[in-house]
Amino acid sequence: MNDSPHTIYIQAHRAQLEFMNHRTQPYVGFVGGRGAGKSFACAMKLYKWSSAEGGLYGMYAPTFPLLNDTILRVYLEMARPHIDNYDKSRQVIRMHSGSEILCRSLDDPERARGPSLRGAVWDEASLCSLDAFDILIGCLRYEGRQGWLACGFTPKGLNHWTAGVFHNAERTDSAIFHARTSDNPFNPPGFADTLRRQYTSAFARQEIDGSFLNMGGNLMQRQWFRLISPAEMPRLRAVTRYWDLAATPENGANDPDWTAGAKVGRSEAGQWVVLDMRHRRLTPAGNEMLVAATANEDGKGVRIGMEEEGGASGKSLVDHYRRRILMGFNFKGDRPTGDKLVRAMPFAAAAEAGNVLLLKGAWNKEFLDEAESFGPDCAHDDQIDACAGACNLMSACFIRPHVGAAPSGDEVPPAPLPQSNYADLLAQAATPAERAELEKILAEEGLVPA
Repeated sequence: MNDSPHTIYIQAHRAQLEFMNHRTQPYVGFVGGRGAGKSFACAMKLYKWSSAEGGLYGMYAPTFPLLNDTILRVYLEMARPHIDNYDKSRQVIRMHSGSEILCRSLDDPERARGPSLRGAVWDEASLCSLDAFDILIGCLRYEGRQGWLACGFTPKGLNHWTAGVFHNAERTDSAIFHARTSDNPFNPPGFADTLRRQYTSAFARQEIDGSFLNMGGNLMQRQWFRLISPAEMPRLRAVTRYWDLAATPENGANDPDWTAGAKVGRSEAGQWVVLDMRHRRLTPAGNEMLVAATANEDGKGVRIGMEEEGGASGKSLVDHYRRRILMGFNFKGDRPTGDKLVRAMPFAAAAEAGNVLLLKGAWNKEFLDEAESFGPDCAHDDQIDACAGACNLMSACFIRPHVGAAPSGDEVPPAPLPQSNYADLLAQAATPAERAELEKILAEEGLVPA
């Protein structure tokens, strides 16, 4: 690109150019894998037509952070020679052509009502709801003429609204342009291959190849996980117990989430070994008892991680466990980023490659059933979340070298939690039934209160 106010040269690949120039149908989608150039394509289209045809336009994204970090940033750099003014407080761009561009978030689609737009681009459209699409197309009415809407997105399955609008041969008002991650020549060498190694083959077809798939139950298969006996246990470099807490008991009329605590080891050969799984529906006090008893059983050689929910409540809960429940243990709160599917992909990809082993135990069948059903619409994913959390936490920092498959003579035996901790937890039981549940946990773990 040069700085001439009249002629701008932009490098783009074929699918981006075809998407930019298309005006036959009012709704056009650019569907592609990660790094396929979707935001760039949307910015190009908006730049061309807002410069060529004066009017009011829109630039949309699911949230303001996404808007500011992706398409708005790309557009301001690309269109700089033809931008007359960017009013950051009002989030409005005025072009030399006289066009105005409203830059808006769709976290509340209702706020998109009102303007009559000549055209609009919508980045990461598949992260928004169908309601947002219905509201936006109602704004495409500029001076008595039909406006246009251009969407860039990675597909989210055949049941998602984007498939119904853009991947539907029966619709004559929409068109779709497709690009894989590897189609973008401006990515770093080997970028697509690097991503593919982190994903399962099914997830890679969606996230890298940009294909519409029915992902339910396709992400993992039970035959990917090999069961091993204690005698087959490899030597481990690190072990972590990771907790994904839930606190809504089952009452017969609901189907709440479960508390899951996955104990996962990393072998010297780079394999993940799921050593144990705690999986219960408990009250908050029950969770505390389970976590405390499990920590005592695992010993201080096992690091403990816990998912920290967003906001002040998540910080308070983790701080409570650090100060009251797990004092003296190697404990870390973990605030993950990205959606659960993406976070689980390194673990799932390792399983597909044969690099996840399960130590034989009574918990195996329930775990494998959940793994087989894991996907965007699965009912429960607590065990997979806990395993992924343990693997991601260990990948981020080295924990404890050379934890043997069996105790060696120089290992320090685990120091039990003070028995008074259990008595204190029992005293917090709100009802006799809750106290009975806590005492059941203690009995199952071979512990008794002082």
